[in-house]
Amino acid sequence: QGKRWPRNDAEWEAEFDRWKQFPEYQRLYKGSSIPFSMEDFKGIFFWEWFHRMMGRSIGVIYGVPLAYFWARGRIPRSLAPTLGGLLLAGGSQGLVGWWMVRSGLDSKQVEAIDGGIPTVSPYRLAAHLTCAFGIFSVLLHTSLGILQPRVAEAVALPSLRPLQQRVRGLALLVGVTAISGAFVAGRQAGFAFNTFPLMEGRLVPEGYMELRPLYRNFFESVPSVQLHHRALALTTLASVSGVWVWVQAMPLPPQLRLATDLLLLAAWGQVGLGVATLVNCVPVHLGSAHQAGALSLFSVVLFTLHSCRAPAQAGKLAARIGQRVAVA
Repeated sequence: QGKRWPRNDAEWEAEFDRWKQFPEYQRLYKGSSIPFSMEDFKGIFFWEWFHRMMGRSIGVIYGVPLAYFWARGRIPRSLAPTLGGLLLAGGSQGLVGWWMVRSGLDSKQVEAIDGGIPTVSPYRLAAHLTCAFGIFSVLLHTSLGILQPRVAEAVALPSLRPLQQRVRGLALLVGVTAISGAFVAGRQAGFAFNTFPLMEGRLVPEGYMELRPLYRNFFESVPSVQLHHRALALTTLASVSGVWVWVQAMPLPPQLRLATDLLLLAAWGQVGLGVATLVNCVPVHLGSAHQAGALSLFSVVLFTLHSCRAPAQAGKLAARIGQRVAVA
């Protein structure tokens, strides 16, 4: 809910008593020997409150200037649908987040989880993350297009088209890997099989693909989702490394050369963070860094894809030369 920060002890007690009715307290702390004090509650309250307030602040920071520039007629027609769509998507993301959180407050849904451990639905968590990645991707793509206008792909440099296709494939691979990480987080799979490269001494862990129907293993099975995430991450790393080696012999523009170098560094750094997070049983600081690393890696992929397109002025010149050659 959109509540303000509690102002006194009475309000804190009321919030604490209300939280005690939810499955997380009822299953993990009520009647157990695990202490959970008011200070502990204030810690989790802060992060929930801060996340929601940040989301609303982003809406204001984005929406107010957008309304101002729209009223002044300063938004180009070509950008208006994208910028308006981003505002709607941001609002919808708040609804998706509420829908996700609600799944962790429903006692019946919690009871359906193996062991009855209170968590949000991994499906809804993945949906929330996917929406966030989608909004960020459109924002970054639009911003790069404004700051560095590029030509349409139809008049792009033919020599760069093979690289464009490979980078598109990398973008898809990084995106799928990130989404698979949401299912790892949703099932708390990072707390199991905390060894690398093998999973408790095995290449294929015990319990792999044992759930029925079979599709559930890709989203709900702890050993399966972790193995799939590992496989996707290592495939991404190998693919990025292969593309980087392939472009070394190509005479790339300076910005594109920089982008491919950053892509290699980001991929290796993200895999290194993932391994460190796993073997240390997912401490909060490493888990947060790993999540931020996924977004950073995806950003570098989008920057690389943008850099594969020729600058607008160069593209116009190439198009004119092509027309003259065709007429001649």
